[in-house]
Amino acid sequence: MEKLNVQLTREHLFDFLLYHTFSKASGFLVNMLGMCLIVLGAVMQFVGRIEFVQFVLYVIVGVVVLAYTPVQLKFRAKKQMEVNPEYRDPREYIFSEDEGVCVVQNGQETKYDWSRIQRTVTTPKTIGIYYEKDRAFIIPKEAFGDRFVPVMQMVVQHIGLNNVRLTQ
Repeated sequence: MEKLNVQLTREHLFDFLLYHTFSKASGFLVNMLGMCLIVLGAVMQFVGRIEFVQFVLYVIVGVVVLAYTPVQLKFRAKKQMEVNPEYRDPREYIFSEDEGVCVVQNGQETKYDWSRIQRTVTTPKTIGIYYEKDRAFIIPKEAFGDRFVPVMQMVVQHIGLNNVRLTQ
C-alpha cells in the first residue's frame, strides 16, 4: 500500500488542462490553423499578393488563434481552483494492490477498483491517472516523493504498460 498526500495548485491544474486539450485532435488542429494563417500570410507577402499591413493582420490573427486556448485554460484553472473542492481541497490517494485506488478528501472516501483505471499520462508537472474517458486523478510529480517507482509499478501491473504514457 502506498499513500500520497496531494495539494493541487492552479499551475498544476493548468499544466494538466493544457496536456488534456492539446493531446486531442481538436487541440492539434487549432495549433495547425494558427500556424497556417501565419505561414499563408508570409507566403502571400513574399509573392507580392498582399501588402505588408495585410501580412501583419494574418500574423495577428494567427497569434490570437494560437494563444486563445492556453489563455482560456489559464482562466478555467483559476476558476476551478476557486469553486471546485475536488481541485482546491487536499486529497490523500491510497494505492492498494488488492483494492485499487482510494481517494480521501474532506472526510469522504471513494474507492476506484483497478478495472476503472484506464490509462496514465505524464505532463511536465503532473501525472494524470484516468478513471473515465475525460476524468483523471491529477497528482503533482513532487507529491510522489520517493514513492514514484512503487506507485507506478503498481499502476502498470494493473492497467498494462500499453496504457501508460510516461515522458519527461
